[in-house]
Amino acid sequence: MKTFRLANRAGNRIVELRQSDNDIYWQLSCGGDAKPYFSDSLSHMAVSSQGRPWRADRIRLNSSRIECHDDMLLVEADCGELHLAIELSFDAEGLLRVNVTWENPGDVTLKDAAVGLEWELVTSGKENVTIPHMIYNNNPSADPARHVPRLGVGEGQGFICEEHRLPIPCVNVEWEEDHHHQRSLTLFSLPSYIESEDGTVHYGSLGAYRRNGNISLAAMSGVLMFNGEKDIVYVSKSLTGPYAGGYTDFPPGFSLTKHYVLEWGPQQVPGRAFSQVVHRAVRLYDPRGAAPHSLEELIRLKTQAMDDRWRETEHAAGYVKFNDRNSFGLVSKHGLHYMYGWTGQCLKLAWCDALVGFDEQDSDRVLRCKKAVNFYLQGSGTAVPGLRSSSYHLADCRWDHFHRQQEPVVSSRAFGETVSDLADIILLFRSRGEAVPDEWTAELKQSADFLLKATTSSGIFPATWRLNGHAAETEITAAGIPCVIALLKVYQVTGESAYLDISTSSMERYYELHARTFERPFARSTLDARCEDKEAGMFFFIAAYELFRLTGEAEYRAWAVVAADWILTYVYMWNPAYDQGTAFRERGFNAVGWPGVSVQNHHLDVFFPTYELWRFGLLIKNEMYVRLGRMIFDALGQGICTKPGEWGFTIVGEQAEGFFQSNFQGRGRSNTWNPSWVISEVLHHALRFRAAMSMEEEEVKGSINYR
Repeated sequence: MKTFRLANRAGNRIVELRQSDNDIYWQLSCGGDAKPYFSDSLSHMAVSSQGRPWRADRIRLNSSRIECHDDMLLVEADCGELHLAIELSFDAEGLLRVNVTWENPGDVTLKDAAVGLEWELVTSGKENVTIPHMIYNNNPSADPARHVPRLGVGEGQGFICEEHRLPIPCVNVEWEEDHHHQRSLTLFSLPSYIESEDGTVHYGSLGAYRRNGNISLAAMSGVLMFNGEKDIVYVSKSLTGPYAGGYTDFPPGFSLTKHYVLEWGPQQVPGRAFSQVVHRAVRLYDPRGAAPHSLEELIRLKTQAMDDRWRETEHAAGYVKFNDRNSFGLVSKHGLHYMYGWTGQCLKLAWCDALVGFDEQDSDRVLRCKKAVNFYLQGSGTAVPGLRSSSYHLADCRWDHFHRQQEPVVSSRAFGETVSDLADIILLFRSRGEAVPDEWTAELKQSADFLLKATTSSGIFPATWRLNGHAAETEITAAGIPCVIALLKVYQVTGESAYLDISTSSMERYYELHARTFERPFARSTLDARCEDKEAGMFFFIAAYELFRLTGEAEYRAWAVVAADWILTYVYMWNPAYDQGTAFRERGFNAVGWPGVSVQNHHLDVFFPTYELWRFGLLIKNEMYVRLGRMIFDALGQGICTKPGEWGFTIVGEQAEGFFQSNFQGRGRSNTWNPSWVISEVLHHALRFRAAMSMEEEEVKGSINYR
């Protein structure tokens, strides 16, 4: 039995191959560790089947051999109808490159083939699996009544999805070894595709199984499995459907090559292997996003869209959530209405309008902001001092609320966002020497005082309150973190330490409940999807960033770093190709820099703290955050209507809420669902980038290349 050994330059990752009879035994280990990270035979790793549905049949090895060529090991195997070749080599960063080629050496076409490799890890059920945008520790906070990706369920016990569904095409497994040590192993794909004669693009697939207490990583040729069911794809929110793609015909002489990278080693902080995944992905994929507009062009376009949302009547003033001036009319069934926070962001648009007004010496814009704030403060109150309504319908002059199980409630997420916006408007007015009405500050303090007494017994804010001010639900979620941000903003307005004290104590509880171990990842901030989501992590990051900015304490810096890395797992680090004839292919849409939404909503949107990530990177001298913050911001300029008819819109500056990069609501297109947050989010960041550039451009250029 001959053994072949390959090690990286540092000697801390080792591959050993042993040939025995017709089989080859693999072992991946780290220098100094007695127990390998992975050990298995090729006959158990390689899978191949023909026909539908596919099967994870293990190959039958007629013969195999190992060759050593300088710093590369070559494995070749006769699998009967297929020939398998695997090249193994370590790159300059000590990662194992695995190039796999399946070839049909015969003279008969192999129809509907499925091939791939599996790596089974002995984790004994003590693992945390991350599949970016899809699975975070098996999504423990997701509503069990809704479909989301999960492992260990259904007949097949696995989840395997298209590579193009993954912002970072990888699977990471972190597990506990011997009660004392954490280990981590990541399988990255370097995606490549086949394009058929009709222009259809065919990528491979990645995923994992949970079987018998262990985790197997699966790198397949394109076939899918959703929660144990083969040939099933996730097509919309909590909805699956049959999938006819993913199979490959192997005519005589045809070969299929897939490229992978393996990284393994000890994990120092439990639950945080995703951080290494993100930092590795940036180096591995070298993401470069599109930048279709200059900063000034983007501000001009989004300002035009904002102006279209202004609606003032004899009784009301504000920015409508949906407009009625595009050729397709009003998409909302609720009529014209203002919404405060969440997808409406009426007061954030007021802040944007005022800042544009100050910059351009346009007093009418500042006046519009004042009118919007006054209308909200004068009409939105409830029976509970400080607690306010969430929306206003123009047709019947009616204030309204969110609803939970048909009961009116106040969302802590939307309420916290709106209180923050009001504080930001006050701070903006002060900074420009504009008088702030006393009632604005008084009403702000009243809402903040409500928040001081509104936490649950667990020390966090409930997801919703009833209109009597009592918690409508007491589940542990990250939904209420915007209330922490609100208190931090109120502290900046008033200087009163009570607001800072409660915000810090609440953040400590959120950290303990979500971020210390990530056994319960950030979840349930997206109000229409009860699951793990980017937005929950975003608000934790922003809160930690604000605390660090205000106090300079290293603890808050560390919290912001880990949250930044977590939300970056949702950001595309590579650019999938699209089928011929799709809008994305024809318009050259580049997914790099675009974030996904949640484990339930597998599309892209423009919601990301680009400015805060960029500014945080400057504060801590982290070039990666600086680069990504600006790159993501620039990339999100794609899909904006620059002339009537573009991207399906009539109003210049409009942009869709949903961009579909995968087989979720139709791959390679965007929609025309256009809530006003899509305007406010991008414009809010753009205006702050412009202010920062004008003040610090020379300093920034001299310190870090942020482009």
